[in-house]
Amino acid sequence: MMGSAELPPTISDADERARLDALEHLHILDTMPEQAYDDLVLLASTICGTPIALVSLIDRDRQWFKAHQGIGLTETDRSIAFCGHAIRRPDEVMVVPDASRDPRFAANPLVAGEPHVRFYAGAPLVTRGGVALGTICVLDDKPHTLTAQQIDALSAIARQVMHLLELRQTNDELKRLAEENARMNAQLLRYQRELEEQNAELAIEAKHDALTGLLNRSGLNKLRELAQASGWHRSRAFSIAVIDLDHFKRINDTYGHAVGDQVLQVVAEEIRRATRGGDYAARFGGEEFVVIMPDTPTAGARTVMERLRKGLAGRAGELPAAVTLSIGLASSRPGLDDPDAIFRQADQALYLAKNKGRDRVEVLED
Repeated sequence: MMGSAELPPTISDADERARLDALEHLHILDTMPEQAYDDLVLLASTICGTPIALVSLIDRDRQWFKAHQGIGLTETDRSIAFCGHAIRRPDEVMVVPDASRDPRFAANPLVAGEPHVRFYAGAPLVTRGGVALGTICVLDDKPHTLTAQQIDALSAIARQVMHLLELRQTNDELKRLAEENARMNAQLLRYQRELEEQNAELAIEAKHDALTGLLNRSGLNKLRELAQASGWHRSRAFSIAVIDLDHFKRINDTYGHAVGDQVLQVVAEEIRRATRGGDYAARFGGEEFVVIMPDTPTAGARTVMERLRKGLAGRAGELPAAVTLSIGLASSRPGLDDPDAIFRQADQALYLAKNKGRDRVEVLED
């Protein structure tokens, strides 16, 4: 215990910086009252038999009260703070039996005026690193003293205050980590969604022709694999059309490849318009296209292909030259439902259409 006649040591600049840093990291200054701290000042006041008890934290230029019992003040200047002296000896309880007779405090405004402090006892609030941040203190307007048991009890309460402050710091850190974790998870989910979207776009690009937007040969092969795996073609009527642009090389040679690309895009647009929702269309290569029409017998497939030919003919004004199509068509039938075999028959029908003068739909019946 430090008596009233002893002069406390000064705090070095380095120790003061370390003390203020430790106080700042608690994030406790200027927070709202909390019942746990109010209970401890009530307990200190009761044990020590004083009307006033405080949890005082020493900031750079002020002392601020986290909890106060018996006094309405919430802070004072540090220059007049009894606790500013108490924190200079972190391992001792500072007791001032009569401040009016103590040369350190006799002229102090808190002694000369309200609340007319006479008795003071402060137990430092010390971090695990040995830094004193403030005190839990008891005051009286009459000279007073404490028993050894009361001093020990005040020290025990000071340790409980530090436990609360450290627990608050731990909870704040856990909350910060939880918020950071939530932000990281949200960011990871955002990255995952972006990656999935990019992968989906890449998958679409990998299966679709960049020029026409129809399935490409890779996409058509994937469709074939899915069909074989699911067995959708078994016991179901379906038709396959193989389509070729008549004399397309002549268009490229005469007007250039840019015009040729425009023609391919127009043909693709007309294929999309002519086909139905459940049909599949692909650019098989160069100027050749394939259309798969599930649940469609020969008559229905022919209607679709004739609609395509007429649609393309109706856009002649948009094209530099007349563009016609030769189309080979084949359909499944009992005993022949293998898509590869039907495709080969449609390809044979295409050659038949070319041999008969082009610009027509031919069906291979056998």
